[in-house]
Amino acid sequence: MDETMIRRLVDAAGCSAFVVFGADNFHYLTGATLPFADNYPERQAAAIIPAEGDTCAVVTPVDWLQAVKDQGWMEAAVAYDENEGPHPAAFAKTLAKTLTGMGLTKGKIGFDAERTSAGLVEAVKAASKAKLVPVDAALSEARAVKTPAEVALIEKSCEFADRGIIHALNHLEGTLWGPGYTVAEYAERVRVHAFESGASGVGHIATTFGDDTRLAYAPHSGDIDEGILIRNDITAHAMGYWCSISRMAYTGYAPQEIEDAYAENQYLKQVAEGLLKPGARCDKIYAKVASEAEKAGAKLHGTIIGAGVGCSHFEAPYLVAGYPAELKTGNVIALGVETLGPRREIIVDRDVYEITHEGARKLSWYRSWDRIYEVTGFRAVH
Repeated sequence: MDETMIRRLVDAAGCSAFVVFGADNFHYLTGATLPFADNYPERQAAAIIPAEGDTCAVVTPVDWLQAVKDQGWMEAAVAYDENEGPHPAAFAKTLAKTLTGMGLTKGKIGFDAERTSAGLVEAVKAASKAKLVPVDAALSEARAVKTPAEVALIEKSCEFADRGIIHALNHLEGTLWGPGYTVAEYAERVRVHAFESGASGVGHIATTFGDDTRLAYAPHSGDIDEGILIRNDITAHAMGYWCSISRMAYTGYAPQEIEDAYAENQYLKQVAEGLLKPGARCDKIYAKVASEAEKAGAKLHGTIIGAGVGCSHFEAPYLVAGYPAELKTGNVIALGVETLGPRREIIVDRDVYEITHEGARKLSWYRSWDRIYEVTGFRAVH
């Protein structure tokens, strides 16, 4: 994110500085991804961006600090010793000292309250004289509108995720009648091939087969046989900018009832895609798709058909009932209309779109998935 734009955001919020703690907001303000931050909730980091002055700063554990510097951070960088005291005392003490050194002891400091525990907030307040005020709405609104550089990274992440799925499907070709693969092996091949294709990170992976496609997630166990439905769900990022992709496949030639269910899903997705344009209300997009589903006799699964992606794989805006926000140029949406198949399988073909002046531009263009992918043993289908 451009530093000048961020400083304007801080000033517009009436704050002397922003201090953010969430890994996604940290990345948004610094451009640096914290290594596996979601796996270590007790490890803390903060990015400090003042409205005025020459210096910004980050405060992180020692090992994360080098990772941040390696990603191009050129401003002040302060490490805290996690062994100095119980969580979060050492972090709060170092953060307070850094704020004081930057002259940020007066006025309001905006912070991401939705990403911060009450215990951490109290520890920071006790260690400093700063007045903390929530600025989650301002951050969410700013993050929802992407710059061309951000869109380009999301577009690359879509390619990497699709290639991970396709290369894993390649491994299934010709193996269904031999030793075959286990579900766990297949899921791992999706992850590995996403990385090999260029992804910087992989988040959620759910590869469900057969009866398990009725579930949003199931443990990866069992063998892959001929004549079963596959759903691949994956989130991946390129330099911290995420996509959310879902793809359907079938081992062998799909029976007519599956093809019909998939075609029904594609129709509803096309209805939604046609509505993705600046000024369209999110709740009305959902309502139109729900109405078309009822007319077609299709059963929607869940109450949301899309959400934004960016510094996280699920963020504003949301295509859901009761969310009246209007789409804006620069929004990026992961659109996934989930419907139920003949045996209540969850069927979804999730793609990512940029909202432009002309309408929706597909970012997940690597392969057309307008028909279900059939694993028949022939490379010609790739």
